[in-house]
Order: sequence, then structure tokens, then C-alpha cells
Amino acid sequence: MTLASADIPQADQLWDVARVPEAIDRGRRSTETIAEYIGMKVLRQGHYYIQAARILGLVAEGGPGDEPKLTTLGRGFARSNRAEQRTYLRRLMFHREPMRSVIAALRAAEGLDRAALARVLQSLAPLADSTAHRRAYTVAAWLMAVGLAEWRDGCLRYTGPNLPFAAATPDRGAA
Repeated sequence: MTLASADIPQADQLWDVARVPEAIDRGRRSTETIAEYIGMKVLRQGHYYIQAARILGLVAEGGPGDEPKLTTLGRGFARSNRAEQRTYLRRLMFHREPMRSVIAALRAAEGLDRAALARVLQSLAPLADSTAHRRAYTVAAWLMAVGLAEWRDGCLRYTGPNLPFAAATPDRGAA
């Protein structure tokens, strides 16, 4: 295990995660105002969505109580159109954990059911079974949202480009 539980996303709607940098770029600085901006999320969900933007490298890591700040990548992302954002997100999926490891596992196994997907996440972070299954749903939803995977015959299957793909190594800083 190399990641913390918080490094496995729990914000289901990737396109709402994509709105977090936009919210910050437009002057929203608190969890409450960001949550409201992205669609009337409750405070707890606002935290999840900001953390998800951090996982993707769009929002800088900060200490407890710090206002969220955009990374250089996040600033460019916030000012991009939807098609450009989709391209950003697809690229990030190949370089950021846990999506990088999940894509590698999907490609190696030619698909994974939800239990196997949960086990991949548990190999990366200390997650209880029920948590791993919920987070597996989230990671699958993210990959499907940008056209990198689809559910077929009870398995999540990789549908992205046939690129050379190095074995997954934890590299939270790559983007």
C-alpha cells in the first residue's frame, strides 16, 4: 500500500470535479461556496470534490483550514473548454494514482468485475471492503466519463487508446 484512503476518490461525478478549478478561478474560496458552485453539494461532498481535484493535480495540497489554490495545471484547466478538459482528464488518468494502476490492471486482465476493481484499490490504500467497493464505483465512473472504460458483460473494460503503458508505479506528482 502506498496511498492514503483519502487518495482514492469518493466524488462520483467527474464533470463536477472538473468544475472545482473553475469555481476557484472565479473566486470561490471556501468549501461551502465551491460546493454551491458545482451544484448544491452539501459541505461533506464539497470536501470530497475538492480532494478529488487534488488527486488529479488540479488543486494544490494544503493544510487543514487552508483555502484551496489552483496548481499551474489547474489554472490552465479552468480556462479550457470542455473538449480540452476532456483531453486533460484523459491524460491525467494515465499519470495519476489510483487511475493509473486501475488502467494497468484493466489492460492486463482485459477487464475487471467490481470486486476485482475493489481489490486493486485495496492493494493501493488501506480500505475496508465496503469502502473499496464504493470507491471502485467512483473510479469506474471517472474512467467511463472520459471514454477510457465501459461496463460490458459484468466487467469494466479498458476502451482507451492502445498506448504503450509502463507498469504502474506510485507517482502522485506526475501530471
